[in-house]
Amino acid sequence: MLEWGKGIVDSLRMELAATRRIVPPVLPLMLTAAGLFVLYYATARPALLVINGEPRELRTHARRPMDLLREAGIVLGPNDALLPNVDTELQWEDGAFPVVELNLARPVAMEDQGTIRLVQTAETDPANLIAGPLFPGDRLILDGISAGSAAPSHIQLKRGLPIRLMLEGRARWLYSSAPTLGEALWESGIRLHEGDRLDPLPNTPLDRSIEARLVRSVPVTIRLAEQEIRGRSAADTVEGALADAGLRLIGLDYVIPDGAEALPADGQIQLVRVREEVHMEQRPLSFDTLYQPVDTLAIDNQLIVQSGGYGVTSNRLRVRLEDGLEVSRVLEGEWVAQDPTPQIIGYGTQIQVRTIATADGPLDYWRKLEMYATSYSPSRAGVSPDAPWFGITASGKRLVKGLVAIDRSLILFGTMMYVPGYGFAEAADTGSGVKGRWIDLGYEDNNWVTWSGNVTVYFLTPIPAPESIVYIFP
Repeated sequence: MLEWGKGIVDSLRMELAATRRIVPPVLPLMLTAAGLFVLYYATARPALLVINGEPRELRTHARRPMDLLREAGIVLGPNDALLPNVDTELQWEDGAFPVVELNLARPVAMEDQGTIRLVQTAETDPANLIAGPLFPGDRLILDGISAGSAAPSHIQLKRGLPIRLMLEGRARWLYSSAPTLGEALWESGIRLHEGDRLDPLPNTPLDRSIEARLVRSVPVTIRLAEQEIRGRSAADTVEGALADAGLRLIGLDYVIPDGAEALPADGQIQLVRVREEVHMEQRPLSFDTLYQPVDTLAIDNQLIVQSGGYGVTSNRLRVRLEDGLEVSRVLEGEWVAQDPTPQIIGYGTQIQVRTIATADGPLDYWRKLEMYATSYSPSRAGVSPDAPWFGITASGKRLVKGLVAIDRSLILFGTMMYVPGYGFAEAADTGSGVKGRWIDLGYEDNNWVTWSGNVTVYFLTPIPAPESIVYIFP
């Protein structure tokens, strides 16, 4: 290093000589000072001064840390921390240089259980500033947060509070200084799952000793008409599980199992939505047809005296629907909202005698009807020849041509008629198949002629008594 300094001085002198300038008297003094500075710097040794964690590289002739601080212009305060101590000999060995660490004292507010004291310290480890031991659950809050700076200015000690937790039928003691019960459980490794029931609630402030109860939830599946809700619940009953899922029974709704029962082992719940509707229905009420005689109208003619009108029957039905499907329909009431109006048909009772020309000569008749004609004889009447009534009519007469079978409810026995192509016909017989406008023309077996078709039947005079006449034929 000395050789290096001397070389610089010699170079300066050579440059001055080369310029051949007149050197002022002060110049030799300046050169001497510069040489001394260079010589001092060249003989200094490197060292590292770390102040509050920030390194500073120096060249020094100091032998002790205190000398190093003095050269750096630093005054050591009574609470500052210096490492190594002031009287330690600085060592330069094996190419290594000494490191001096200085932590300047700073004001620190210490808060413990509401009591605050102010200290001047260079200590960086907050735990070393606490008076007394730290217990499980205790928390240091550095500058307002749990994981504060390495050299905090405010240290708050929050003592852990006891928590007696009942979990799965067993008591467990925890100690925590967390702000809330839920955070205390989290820090203790107890995770809350969806549907778990914690009493008191997780956001309960942890400002005192607490007794808590945690009931773990179980998987629950709630089946509705068109969807399935899966979740978890810690409820004691089925109805409680519904409430945990945001569901409730409304009106006539029901649940399987019953809402008051305990949750089933498989967690399966069916909720049936029920509603009832009242329906008002109306049906037409048919009207009656009444007949009344009209003496100004010819027999076998009709006219409408009064048109019929339908009435209205109303009823009230209560319909029960479960999950939108009808399961029952109950009639609660029925009444006639509007009476029907009967239809009145007038039938003619006026009888006029007329004359018809026939193969048997002119005949007087008082009525003529269109009827369907068939024919029969004794052996074609469905009676065994051995039967004592074989060939005998219902009137007791033996069947011969000229006797006919009719509907006795419409035509009286003994009524005389005329059928073109057949001749005179006396109503004297009947049969199970002869009804309404049907006339069965009688023959003997040897002269039987088959008939099948419509004919006009003339009712011959004399006119029977009015009360014996059927005015309306079906």
